[in-house]
Amino acid sequence: AQVFDFRIDGAHVGLVRPGRRARELWVSALGNDPERVLALIEALSADREIDGIHVHDEIYAQLPDRLRIPDPGHWSIWLITASDATRNVSDWARGAVAIDAHDTRIDPLLAHSESAYLMAGDRSIRRWVGVIEGERLVAVGAESNIAEGVPHLVSICTEPSHRRRGHGKAVTAQLVMGAFERGEPLVYLEMYAGNEAAA
Repeated sequence: AQVFDFRIDGAHVGLVRPGRRARELWVSALGNDPERVLALIEALSADREIDGIHVHDEIYAQLPDRLRIPDPGHWSIWLITASDATRNVSDWARGAVAIDAHDTRIDPLLAHSESAYLMAGDRSIRRWVGVIEGERLVAVGAESNIAEGVPHLVSICTEPSHRRRGHGKAVTAQLVMGAFERGEPLVYLEMYAGNEAAA
């Protein structure tokens, strides 16, 4: 069975979650105090082998060699709170609808993503949302429950020929809106830092 862990130290948070491939474990840690963030990472990685780390660049520079794991790109981590969503998120969410967790169109669409690691039918997915044109799924995204108490948006992807039309924004907004309507205080999202269109 996969092992997950979640720790908070004041305004600093760390969590262990699955990576892209089966049995991978990644640690994500956020906060302004490098010593506290490093302590969270050490505690979360002390008794298990970690395959990847998500931290701010200045924290990464201080990681011990055993935790420096190559990755194809730098990640950008976003924490979205209900107070951040002051704009009318429901306007952005137009066109995105709930889709079945086993929809056979999900995985072929996610083949266009460099960072999608949770696929259709994964048991850690709470819900899938997509944009459908005709019978074609052109954008998709999911909310994972891999970190207890922190909705995590994953596997957000738009078919290349349908990009720059707001579909990714609609999927993301629908997922965020649903989490806040349930009373969640924040939503966790990560993407490659160089993905300016997604940002």
